[in-house]
Amino acid sequence: MRNAKLDMLAPLLFLLLLLPSVAFSEVDPDKHFRFLQETYNRHDKNLSEFLVSELTQFTLLFPESERTPEAQYLIGKVHQEKGNKMAAFAAFLKTVYLYPGTTWKDESAKEARKIVTEEGAFKDTRTSLLAALDSPGAGATPAERYYDYLKLAATIGRAELCPEFIADTRMFVSRFPEETRLDDVWRWQADFYALQGEHREANLSYLRLDYCCPESPHLPYARYTRGMLLSKNLGDHKQALEVLAQVVANHPQSEFAAAALFSMAEIKQDKTKDYAGALADYRKFADTDQDSIKTAAALLAIAEINANNLKDYTAAIAAYHEIVEKHGGNNRGPQALEKAGDLYKDKLNDPAKAAEHYAAIAEQYPYDDKATDMLLKAGAVMEDKAKDYKKAIEYYSIILEKFPNHKNANEARKRIEKAQSKTGE
Repeated sequence: MRNAKLDMLAPLLFLLLLLPSVAFSEVDPDKHFRFLQETYNRHDKNLSEFLVSELTQFTLLFPESERTPEAQYLIGKVHQEKGNKMAAFAAFLKTVYLYPGTTWKDESAKEARKIVTEEGAFKDTRTSLLAALDSPGAGATPAERYYDYLKLAATIGRAELCPEFIADTRMFVSRFPEETRLDDVWRWQADFYALQGEHREANLSYLRLDYCCPESPHLPYARYTRGMLLSKNLGDHKQALEVLAQVVANHPQSEFAAAALFSMAEIKQDKTKDYAGALADYRKFADTDQDSIKTAAALLAIAEINANNLKDYTAAIAAYHEIVEKHGGNNRGPQALEKAGDLYKDKLNDPAKAAEHYAAIAEQYPYDDKATDMLLKAGAVMEDKAKDYKKAIEYYSIILEKFPNHKNANEARKRIEKAQSKTGE
């Protein structure tokens, strides 16, 4: 009998459970906002967090209410009174973009300009932000205006603003789940996490694009950035190599493919100690990349691995020669020649070859700052290692012939006299 009564009461209990949600859905936005306004007018800083949450909820519940622009503006004011200028700026900026043509847009623009002008954090972006406040995006729909706001937010580059912007990316997805540019928003969200140093969250946010937007043009960037983050910030070098390899294999024409290949070589060289793998990646990079500076860096790494890790000095010298022949501009050529000379001197016990390389710097790069130093070094090697004083004198004499006014000319004369005394001349 008791069970029968409970069965009869069950539908009634269910209806009672529904009453709060029904009643809440019928809340008058004007009455609700009046409550929030009166709460704000207390100016009680202890209520700041509560009030921001309530005002934010209001903007979500009543996006079309004429009170919503003021609610968004009040979020900025609450933050401002609490002393959180960055959060206040984000709220005011959002009001400017989302609610054009309203009094609260104008009031928010005024407050935002003041913060941008006074805060040193905005010194690098001040001009562009002030211009954006003067001429915000003119999106025709709420989704377009919200998107324009987030697009600007992604360019500001301040970690202090990231918590607000991350929350806003989530709000955008909640409000506009059918928007076709969610991959942009998710990329920005990942960037915000990375900027504020939340690397695990950033890692997963970039990974989201693999799952949710496999055709997105942002995928090469997301994978490359994720790979670098895994290695540098999370110490997962194995996973980093797998992700970077995806960029090289699946996005060979993207601007990130070469960078990913170079980074793979660096990780193998410095972190996993896979020297054979590093050599292969550096060589592939050097053979395919068009950036002379980066290619020279790859060849330099090849030389260093061969010299320092594999003790293959002949291969190292060959890499140094390739730098001189193909990428010897700036100071790369002189550096490569000196390093090759050092290997001949210190590892291969060939002072004559070492001296030739040092002297070649003065011959091929006479305007290099170390040109005369290298001639002195060539002469010293022939004196100290080969005991060939005549050859040493030849190198010292080049300084007097080609660089007679250089400060090293006097040193060259002294060394010539000393070397001559040893030859008996």
